[in-house]
Amino acid sequence: MSSKKRVLIIESASPADFYEGRSEADSLHRILEIENIKSRVFNTLDIDHFIKALSYADKKYIHYVHISAHGNADGFELTDGTFIDWKTFDEIAWPYLKNCCICFSSCDVAQGAAEVFKYHKTFCNAIVGPTRKITWGEGLVAFSAFYHRALTDHTSTASDVRVMNHIAGKGTFKLIESEARSTTYTLSD
Repeated sequence: MSSKKRVLIIESASPADFYEGRSEADSLHRILEIENIKSRVFNTLDIDHFIKALSYADKKYIHYVHISAHGNADGFELTDGTFIDWKTFDEIAWPYLKNCCICFSSCDVAQGAAEVFKYHKTFCNAIVGPTRKITWGEGLVAFSAFYHRALTDHTSTASDVRVMNHIAGKGTFKLIESEARSTTYTLSD
């Protein structure tokens, strides 16, 4: 098995989640390990560390960037309370995410995340995220299935998102594809 990491997990939990020891990133990392999917976890508290973690996505072997944070249709929030709207996200993330699929485990982000493509058509290849408020558990179970299905090239990202919706409820997750390049990858060696 390759030693390269394929999924970058960036978590910026709320102070309450941090205090209570709730970490979707750690749980997802362990599930990916069971599937022999390599991943790297960064827990970020502020924008400087978030940007540093994003820069790691520029590695050629990072195919998926999973962002776990509290969010809404306008963007998402870091642990220290910094709110990152879609324009700011473009400013700090371009071009790091240019060849990746971004997966958000952040409430409602799929209601507005397509805005990033207004700034750069090649911001990323695709975005997968929830259209409504979800629990950490819903996100963890749905994305576990999503990454499991990404192990094979016999499925498409669109069909993988449909499976997520079978798990969490119709329309819970949405796939937003780049018009410029909507390529996604399998995670098998």
